[in-house]
Amino acid sequence: MDERTQKKHLDLRRKIRNRADYNRGQPQRSRRNRENGMDMDRAVSITNSETQTQVGEQNEEYGRALQAELSKMPTPKVSDIEPRSAFIKYYPPDFDTKEFDVNPSKFLYDLMLCEKGRDGKYTCVYQGDASEIALKDLKPATEYHLKVCAVLGDYRGSPTEAISFMTKTCEPDPPQPPKFDKKSKSSISLKWNAPCDNGSKINNYVLEYEGGETEGNFIEVYRGPQKQYRVSRLVAATKYTFRLSAVNAIGQSDYSEHVAYYTSGSCPSQPDPPVLSERHVTELVLAWARRASDDEYSLHMDDEISGHGFIPIYNGTSTSHRITKLYRNKDYKFKLAAVNEEGTSKWSDIVAFRTLSDKPAAPGKPQLKGRIETHKFKITWDPPKDDGGSPVTNYIVQVNDGKGHERRFDRMDRECSCDDLIPGQTYYVSVAACNESGTSDFSDVCTATTQCVTPGQCSVPKLQGKPKATSLHLRWAYPDYNGGSQVSEFAVQMILPDNTSREVYKGRDLDCIVAGLSPGRPYLFQVMALNRAGGGPWSEPLEIVSGPGVPDPPKQPLCQARSAHSVYITWEGPVNNGATITEYRLEWQLKPDTDFAQLFTGSATNFEVKGLSPATSYSFRVQAINSAGPGLYSPIATCHTPPSSPSGVVSIRAQTTATSVILIWKEPHDNGSEIYAYNIDLGNDKPLVNVGAVTEYTVEDLTPETAYKVRVQAVNEVGVGTFSSAVKFTTRALPPRPPRLECCGSSHNSLKLKWGDGRNVDLITFTLEMDKEDGNFVEVYKGQGYNCKVNRLSEMSSYDFRIFASNEAGSGPYSETFTFTTIRAPPPALKAPKILDISLTGCKVEWSACKTMGEDAIVYNLQLQNKDHEYKQIYKGSDSSYSIDFLQSKSEYHVRVCAIRQCEDTEEIAGPFSPGTTFSTLSPEPVKPDLSQSEETKVAAPKQLTDQQLAALFVFGFFIVAVLIAFIMSQFFPGGNGLRDEV
Repeated sequence: MDERTQKKHLDLRRKIRNRADYNRGQPQRSRRNRENGMDMDRAVSITNSETQTQVGEQNEEYGRALQAELSKMPTPKVSDIEPRSAFIKYYPPDFDTKEFDVNPSKFLYDLMLCEKGRDGKYTCVYQGDASEIALKDLKPATEYHLKVCAVLGDYRGSPTEAISFMTKTCEPDPPQPPKFDKKSKSSISLKWNAPCDNGSKINNYVLEYEGGETEGNFIEVYRGPQKQYRVSRLVAATKYTFRLSAVNAIGQSDYSEHVAYYTSGSCPSQPDPPVLSERHVTELVLAWARRASDDEYSLHMDDEISGHGFIPIYNGTSTSHRITKLYRNKDYKFKLAAVNEEGTSKWSDIVAFRTLSDKPAAPGKPQLKGRIETHKFKITWDPPKDDGGSPVTNYIVQVNDGKGHERRFDRMDRECSCDDLIPGQTYYVSVAACNESGTSDFSDVCTATTQCVTPGQCSVPKLQGKPKATSLHLRWAYPDYNGGSQVSEFAVQMILPDNTSREVYKGRDLDCIVAGLSPGRPYLFQVMALNRAGGGPWSEPLEIVSGPGVPDPPKQPLCQARSAHSVYITWEGPVNNGATITEYRLEWQLKPDTDFAQLFTGSATNFEVKGLSPATSYSFRVQAINSAGPGLYSPIATCHTPPSSPSGVVSIRAQTTATSVILIWKEPHDNGSEIYAYNIDLGNDKPLVNVGAVTEYTVEDLTPETAYKVRVQAVNEVGVGTFSSAVKFTTRALPPRPPRLECCGSSHNSLKLKWGDGRNVDLITFTLEMDKEDGNFVEVYKGQGYNCKVNRLSEMSSYDFRIFASNEAGSGPYSETFTFTTIRAPPPALKAPKILDISLTGCKVEWSACKTMGEDAIVYNLQLQNKDHEYKQIYKGSDSSYSIDFLQSKSEYHVRVCAIRQCEDTEEIAGPFSPGTTFSTLSPEPVKPDLSQSEETKVAAPKQLTDQQLAALFVFGFFIVAVLIAFIMSQFFPGGNGLRDEV
């Protein structure tokens, strides 16, 4: 239409140009007329603008006409309606090809769908040029409303009238997995929600499970309308997997996703003790293994320093724990327990771990030893008060002259001689101690100055107070002569009874406490003054006798094992160090790496220990005590007790069958002599059974369903142990006999078998097997029911079956082989017949043909429902269509069809009838009235013009008017150069 309008516009401009050419051949007009040529140009411009406006209005009219034609689209048709799909077919609009030059292949279609009512919100489900659409993913048993509209370029027609259709019902949606409600050791309670029924009410739910004895095979445990069920007779602490499906009148849904739950179990067994993962000075990291039965863990610790025993330090699910704020180089004991929903396990064996040692504290302040010479001086120092839990291995001496020059000496002892010094220089000395854990901080600084005159002799030192057993207090005064330099310090020397001497003090004080003395012994003490030049002469000695002290350690005690359960211990008295020994303390060690415990206190020098374990090593030590206190311990003595007869057997378990029992026990302590045999006493006047060094034995030839008492006794080279406690057990009953099989129902592809009636009170499990074509029997059912349906069989075929029964006593023998045969299969149901060529008194009925079943012929039975709602046969034959010609006009009928299988033995098997199809015959046409008037008397009705004809007439009239206006203007304004130039 745009091209046509543009063509007409070009024709109009061409005519105006031709008129201008005509005017150029006319005589010249007056100047006034030439000057008025500009007015002619403006008039032509106005005419062009009006022409464009009219063309736009014509385009709008054309668009409205095209949109009206697009809205004449026929109503779509819906067929092949299924529960989740439908087939949609529609046709293009019926265009007037004379007025609109349109190619139908250019049409596009919008398909809109609504499921909430005819006036609901429509959703576009398809846009394209296809005229046949298969809608999928629809909801079953749902009413849908459908509209279609045609689209051509930018023009869109109105949607068709909405049509509705209803999808068919089907089996329910798969339900959600059943939810857990509660459980016990033998049952699990489940509940579930109803899924979408898809148009047919759910009448049953099918619950199946697998697990325990049915591992790998799902077994139906419930079928009914309830939405909860309690599954009983389960095994404790066992995983069971469940699935659920819903059933309505159409069929059974798919199964839900599998879900697994566990029955209740027992509390965990005793765990292994924790192990040491990391060790630090004040921290320990312990770890342990996780087991399937463990949910949480409880860790307890015993700190001997606190004295509270085992206290909890961790409760949780982790398999490791860090213990902080511990003492260095100390032992700590630990034990572990596992926890789950059922309770707490026994405590593990107790284990002990020790923390690491720390670096030592700073040593004592260094002290000058001897004279400070011109070029050297010697220092000594006290060991650190805290060695960090590990012995000091060496010392580092740091000497600084105060001017930035520093020297270091590495010493093993606690003395150091500083050589190559500058005379008259002041030095600053400090010491650091080292052990296996590191180096301590440096001690306080000691200052020394070289090149001074030594002071004079000090007076004899004086004793302050009474001397003690290991220490005394001395005091002295300044010397009469200080050597010209202020006395900086004093040195005290102690002379031992063996004429050896050692320096016991050096410092600025006028008194000191001398420690490390032996009790009740004479000592000589001298004092010397020192200044910057060195030390003066020693004073006259002062003789002092130390006070009484603790006794010396006794000699190693003598141990003698008198029997497997007693040891006799003797020892000698040590030196008493000036005080009478009042008592002795005997201690023993039961296990290596454990602390000694007190065993005996008294004045006697012997003791007999009783109640010991055979073939065990024990350690002993003795300590003497006097009025000054306890002395050191004696060297450790070790004694080993001889072996003995074994201990009694404990923890016997019996696993019974009908004629035998399996006895299992734990090996008792052999008490130092290896166990080589066991005696088994079954009672009931039966002789003892002697077996080798085993912990499991099977006793045969027992009587079924009989009670026995059993005892076990261990034997080694020393003798026999005590009998264990009697354990009672009862042998089981013999396995059950097989039942007799019967066929209680058969079809063309299944057999229903039974082998009993009533309830299975004895909880007997039946296993049904079927013979395959290769001669091997396969299991088709295992459970406690009395019937089973075997599916997926072939028609008119014989099958062999056998069965056996099982209970707690075991599996019984197979039954004899039973043979059962399936019957012939009926033909399948046909689809609803189609009705064609409907007339006043008849129609044609067609239906889909049924596949042949072997060599048997297939015929069809067509029935028609009359007014009395009774079906009567109107055709029986092999054709798949039939024409009916005896019907009444304007009447409604219902037809259905079924297939019939004609067997070789003249037997006929009819299949189910198809769904019915309803149709109505046509009505007779009404009689037209007789018009007797002549053609001359008829009044011809005026014919109304179409929109296209009116538009063409309007354009033609506009063109004529424009030509007339141009001609008139050329007559009034001759010779217009402006117009000629424009044209």
